[in-house]
Amino acid sequence: MIKSIGIRVTPSSIFFSVVSYQNEDLNILLVDRINNPKALELPEQLKFLRNTLCDVINENNIDNACIRITESIAQTPSIERIYIEGVIQELFASSTIKKYYVGQISSISSKLGFDKEKFKEYSKGKHNYLEIEGWKRFSEEERESLMSAISAINL
Repeated sequence: MIKSIGIRVTPSSIFFSVVSYQNEDLNILLVDRINNPKALELPEQLKFLRNTLCDVINENNIDNACIRITESIAQTPSIERIYIEGVIQELFASSTIKKYYVGQISSISSKLGFDKEKFKEYSKGKHNYLEIEGWKRFSEEERESLMSAISAINL
């Protein structure tokens, strides 16, 4: 069995999904988020987010991972989001995760076998990806974290 985690960051939260794959059977184990504690200073926020996500990785015995990073053409990139994404990349590199990658929409959608326009349609809930039950009930960030987790299965 392979377990993977997909991550989508906003300045206020880390959205993550954990999926398992065995014998061509995909199971969604967890879809959740970690809220950024605004009462803390930035270095303490980053430490809190890293430690909490490290616990999630260890508790779920994650093998593979993908973080959906900000697009390089973003009109107004969030510095806070970029900081958080950097800390998560460092966590992946120093954790028990065996394989991981950092992806923008184009690379994630390529690993899933469709173009980036289809990714956007799935993430906005216009279509149900893999006929996942309750797809429309997930937020856009949760859907992106799910697709990121699924894309990391076959690394």
